Amino acid sequence: MTSLERVLWIGGPSGSGKTTTARLLARRHGFRWHSSDTKTWDHRDRAIAAGDPVAIEWESLTVAERDALSMAEQRRLEHDRSGLTLEDLAALPDRPSVITDGTPFTPDLVGPEPIKPPVHAVWLFADAQIRKARNHGRGWGGAGGPADLDRAARIAEQVEAVGGTKIITNDHETAEQTVDAIERVCADWLHDQVRATTTEERRALIRYGNAAIVGQYRAGLARPWSTTRPEEIVRAFDCECAAPGCTALIDLRLTAFPDPFLPDSPPILAPDHRP
Repeated sequence: MTSLERVLWIGGPSGSGKTTTARLLARRHGFRWHSSDTKTWDHRDRAIAAGDPVAIEWESLTVAERDALSMAEQRRLEHDRSGLTLEDLAALPDRPSVITDGTPFTPDLVGPEPIKPPVHAVWLFADAQIRKARNHGRGWGGAGGPADLDRAARIAEQVEAVGGTKIITNDHETAEQTVDAIERVCADWLHDQVRATTTEERRALIRYGNAAIVGQYRAGLARPWSTTRPEEIVRAFDCECAAPGCTALIDLRLTAFPDPFLPDSPPILAPDHRP
C-alpha cells in the first residue's frame, strides 16, 4: 500500500506535457509512473457499476450529442474521479515512490501540502495551440475547444487560490527541460524518496507504464460510440532496456502491440538498445 506522502502529483490540462514529463521523471529517479488518465475508462466502468447517475448519463450519449452540450451541461456531466484515483494509489506497492499525473488533479485532491515544503504537487500549463499540437494523433483529449479552455481556466484558478506551484511549459523545447524545472521546485521531496534498486525492478516499472497506455487506448476504442481506428493511434512509449541513463521514447502505433500485452511480452526497445 502506497502512502500519499510517497506520491508526487503532476496536474494540468490536456496536452500540457504532464504525462511525458512524469514518465521521464520516474525513469530518471527509479520511481513508479502512474497516470490517472490511463485509468479513465476503468474509472468510468467502476462508476457505472456503482450506479453513478452522471457516469451512466454521459456514457449513454453519442459523440455528436456530447459535442452539442452547453457548457453548463458539460460541467454537470464531468465525472469526479477523485475517490477512485485515491483508491488506485492506495492499492500500489509500498515501494518505490510514485510519480502520478492526471488532468482532473485539483488542490483539493492532493491536500494542502502544495503551498508548504517539501513540494509534492505541481501543475503544468501551456497555450491552447501548443497543447493542441501535442495532442495530435492521440484519438481523444483534444485541446483548444470551449470545454478544454473552460477546464484549463478552472484548474489555474484553483491552483492560484491555494498558492500551488505552476510551471508554464510554452518555452520548453524538450520534456527534459520540464523535468529539470520540476526537480528544482521538488528537490527536497525527491531527496527523501524510495527508489528502484535493480535493473529487473526498473524494467518491470517501465513495462507497467507502457502497458497502462496500451490498456487505456484499447479500452477507449472498445466503447460502442468510438469511431477511431487502432491504426490511427500513435503514442510515444518508453524504451524498456532499463539502463539507468536511458530516456529514449519510441513512437509506435497501437497495432504494434500483441493482444494481450503482458509483462513477459517481448521488450520495447529503441534502435541499438538491448535489454
